[in-house]
Amino acid sequence: MVFGQNQDLIRTHFQKEADKVRLMKTNWGLFTRSRMIAQSDYDFIVTYEQADSEAERSTVLNAFKEKAVYAFVHLVSQISKDDYVKYTLTIVDDMLREDVSRTIIFEDVAVLLKRTPFSFFLALLHRQDQYIVHTTFSILTKMAVFGNIKLTGDELDYFMGSLKESVNRGTYNDYIATAVRCMQTLFRINAYRVSFVNLNGYESLTHALYSTRKCGFQIQYQIIYCTWLLTFNGHAAEMALSGNLIQTIAGILGNCQKEKVIRMIVSTLRNLIQSNTDDYMKKQACLQMIQNRIPTKLDHLENRKFQDVDLIDDINYLHGELKKVVQVLTSFDEYESELRVGSLHWSPVHKCEVFWTENAHRLTENRQELLKLLIAMLEKSDDPLVLCVAAHDIGEFVRFHPRGKLQVEELGGKEALMRLLTVKDPNVRYHALLAAQKLMINHWRDLGLE
Repeated sequence: MVFGQNQDLIRTHFQKEADKVRLMKTNWGLFTRSRMIAQSDYDFIVTYEQADSEAERSTVLNAFKEKAVYAFVHLVSQISKDDYVKYTLTIVDDMLREDVSRTIIFEDVAVLLKRTPFSFFLALLHRQDQYIVHTTFSILTKMAVFGNIKLTGDELDYFMGSLKESVNRGTYNDYIATAVRCMQTLFRINAYRVSFVNLNGYESLTHALYSTRKCGFQIQYQIIYCTWLLTFNGHAAEMALSGNLIQTIAGILGNCQKEKVIRMIVSTLRNLIQSNTDDYMKKQACLQMIQNRIPTKLDHLENRKFQDVDLIDDINYLHGELKKVVQVLTSFDEYESELRVGSLHWSPVHKCEVFWTENAHRLTENRQELLKLLIAMLEKSDDPLVLCVAAHDIGEFVRFHPRGKLQVEELGGKEALMRLLTVKDPNVRYHALLAAQKLMINHWRDLGLE
């Protein structure tokens, strides 16, 4: 089943599946007689199943202690049939949900065996059955956050990588809300934030925001909540600026009516400024927000008369910080911001000869970094507006830089312009033709034939 537009499907699919698993009829005696599980495992699981209250279940766990852990581990590792593994994992997940302090029984056994408590379950993330995988996510999350032993090293990276891949599947994953809820819990801990962003986790979250845009506001809120938690970490806040996070949530902010989603986006934007301790990175965060028209969107929000004092405070904070940057923002800063975000539009600087006279040489600084970005847009963008502006700017660079023609040709810019002459959009063809003509005029000047 693929997600539809009903957000109830997102919230309840996992719970409905769990309810069906809890109603399964089990026959543990069959496995005992076939010697697939030990008698002690059978004794524990049957006794635990018969306990009717939290107090009775705690009594059973205290009576069996480490035998309970051995029984759970044996049942999920020695029986290959998915239904029985699902049933056992559901028991464990319910047990920890009822009392998260029960994680200690897994930790005590793990210490005795000189291994980590997470190693009992990590292998289940290989399974094909998605209920097994996501129930394992839920169990490991409780152990990793509420237990005394934390996930570290390769185990942490493997677990975060598995969560990331689950979110990558977007709307084709009925259990995405379960994975996101796990992240909402995990990202309370700083080390888990760092591990996730180092695995390029922001890309997965922004992809999920795009792919779930028709699934209702609740899943959007949960995903943005995850980004908000991540941005409390300075390293994570800096990493966010290298992707499309601001562009993505700015797009949502411009169309969203739900106050809880707006509040989370604005708080995330505030964190991106506050958590970046480096002045340069703070400025880059502000530039991206300005480029994505956050000040204009904040103006619209101010007219909505919110009652949430924290939201009002965040809006005022962003207005103040962005205003400071706008006041000192040079025309080249604005242009560089457009290039780095990859969202060119017809702002005044593009058609200003004074701008190109003063700044054409700056595109070649830092090993031609900005000129390479401009040419890359000709090759990679599928946005007609971006292609038009990029082609125009290549032509202006050639006009106003003494070696502009040679540098553009060395970087493959001429070939990129020639390819644009064959696209369907007439505006793109027009600006590509003008830029190509400027390349030729420059060539004639080089030869002294003008």
